[in-house]
Amino acid sequence: MSLSCGILAAVEARYAFLRLHDIEADPGGIISEQAIWGTIKPSQEKVWILFWLSKEEYCRNIEAYYPVNLRMGLSGWGKFRLEVLPLEAAFRMYWGGRYWYVSADGRMWLSSLRESSFTSTEKADELPLLTWSTDRETPADLSGEHGNVFRSSLPLEKIMLWHENLKALGWSKNVKYIQAGFREGNYVVRLILYGPDGENGANIMLPDDPKEWQTTGLAIKKIYPEVSAISPGIFIDATYKDKILVKNRVQ
Repeated sequence: MSLSCGILAAVEARYAFLRLHDIEADPGGIISEQAIWGTIKPSQEKVWILFWLSKEEYCRNIEAYYPVNLRMGLSGWGKFRLEVLPLEAAFRMYWGGRYWYVSADGRMWLSSLRESSFTSTEKADELPLLTWSTDRETPADLSGEHGNVFRSSLPLEKIMLWHENLKALGWSKNVKYIQAGFREGNYVVRLILYGPDGENGANIMLPDDPKEWQTTGLAIKKIYPEVSAISPGIFIDATYKDKILVKNRVQ
């Protein structure tokens, strides 16, 4: 056994048949070569089988720094193909003084991140910007994670229903911001409409629960069939169960 191990070690030292030879990223140019090779342990470089067994951890480490999904596959003896799938942003958010993109699975990254240029953001950019108030639960613990891509605790299903309701009511193009806030002990959502010349216009405050938006929205449409025609100085409070308050907005 000792002789066999010695022969195997000698053959490996001479021919390096167990070495990790290559990792080809497809498509290239998104993840740097330093990131691809810099997270591999020396033992995994010497024995590619060890690298193969820890491929999921390897992918998670890179995904913490790049807004991508990774798939690892064998392409030959000691050679790997790393499939790089850029994330698609579901919506855009303003929080903590910075702009973020958020994917459908809850991952969030700064819109200013260089790698954002490789992600799909067209649909998110067409939606009204979500602003997340400091009165709400912190959407991500930035101090407890390493990297550029963070796992959020946002109520994604609720947020996507907000957007779906706006689309169903025909208001999506008229809303400049969706403000998720807090008032008098309750979570509320304020819609900031576009005013003249793209400035902030009328405000509509709705309940946090998207299930209540359809009934409330239809009631508002009876008062204002075209929300684009609402005077910029108007504030509509629709958070009450049996009434809708319309008043001049306090500047």
